[in-house]
Amino acid sequence: MSLLSLNESVETPLETLPEALVSFEVTDSPFSKFNLLPRVKLVLKYVQSYNYEGYDLFDGLNSPFLKSTVFYRSRYFRLALIQFCKQSPVNLRPLLGVARGFNPKGGALFLMGLIQLFEAYGEETYSNEAYILFQRLRHQVQTRLIGNAWGYNFDWQARAFFVPEGTPNLVTSVFVGRAMLAYYRCFHDPQALELALGVTDFILSEMICHEDAHLLCFRYIPAKDTQVHNANLLAASYLAETLSFFSGNRALMIRQKILKAVRFSVADIHPEGSWPYGTLSFHRWVDNFHTGFNIESLQTIQDCLQLDDFTAVLDSVIAYYLDHLFDDAGLPKYYSNHLYPVDVHVLAESIIILRLLRECGYPGKPVRRLLIEKSLIDLLVQFQDEAGYFYYQKLSRGWNKIPYIRWGQAWMFYALSGCLRP
Repeated sequence: MSLLSLNESVETPLETLPEALVSFEVTDSPFSKFNLLPRVKLVLKYVQSYNYEGYDLFDGLNSPFLKSTVFYRSRYFRLALIQFCKQSPVNLRPLLGVARGFNPKGGALFLMGLIQLFEAYGEETYSNEAYILFQRLRHQVQTRLIGNAWGYNFDWQARAFFVPEGTPNLVTSVFVGRAMLAYYRCFHDPQALELALGVTDFILSEMICHEDAHLLCFRYIPAKDTQVHNANLLAASYLAETLSFFSGNRALMIRQKILKAVRFSVADIHPEGSWPYGTLSFHRWVDNFHTGFNIESLQTIQDCLQLDDFTAVLDSVIAYYLDHLFDDAGLPKYYSNHLYPVDVHVLAESIIILRLLRECGYPGKPVRRLLIEKSLIDLLVQFQDEAGYFYYQKLSRGWNKIPYIRWGQAWMFYALSGCLRP
């Protein structure tokens, strides 16, 4: 049975789908005819009530009770604890003493969303909130030997490595850097530009894990050599976004490193267009939102460098993404071979990618894309609680309704506010 037929919304929608989506040409976006602003304001009101703080999908290791035990020294215990908290449909964090926290990556997404709303409506309330978040992120910066960076607000155990709280990482730093760049372009604050370019310096000085004459891969964590394609391309796309601020030999050097990084990751695309998460044996899965990240990064690089070299690659990956990472009803799968869980992060990234394809004038599969967009609208209604927050996951049976601040609220706020910008 399709999720669309379940109709399990727990509240009366702000705008019912039949009225919102009555008449379409394939060139129309359903999001342009759906009243998104009340929903965006509702989630913003919710996160403001908690000062942009909340629980994270991976913050189980912040339990002060378990940190003080001998078990915490075990990598397997840390992995199990994170997965236990992550998979439980009941939020156990209050019982474990895990407090709500401010996540810099989530803060960056909220900041970029507020800037998008300010650009769309020009209201001072959005610029004031943006200023508050800008200052909050600015005061959390970590100054490195060269450049600056940001990290997560929790210890984090992955299969490949352990990352203590606050350790700078590439993904968080790039998202905060992008937020700083957006703040500079909107409000012309020189401090924001300085911080944004500091991330470029951090990437170039600490985050290269492999480089030869033809290929390069950026690392996720300083001094760790795990090769993950979305992190590699995210770094390359950020260098492309900041390239215009450099000139001469430095600009040429940065451009060469961007192209090397692209060649490294593009070489791992399968013939049918699927793109594995990473190069390690246990990183060979293909999922929806990381594929989306790679499409975004590659498109950004092509636009910023004014290239068309990667058009064929993009077409192949986008075709696979649309055909294999959504089911026949247009619902976003988590993995290429699994629909469930239907995840709020996947929903948000799908909204971003479908909007990107329209903005870039992508001509392929218009009927398929329209079906997907209509399904995303339906999921948007189902996932948002009447209190404003978005649920974490729709499972094959039931829901996990925990309102994760970064994974759910920040990503959905950023995705939906992007649909409202001019």
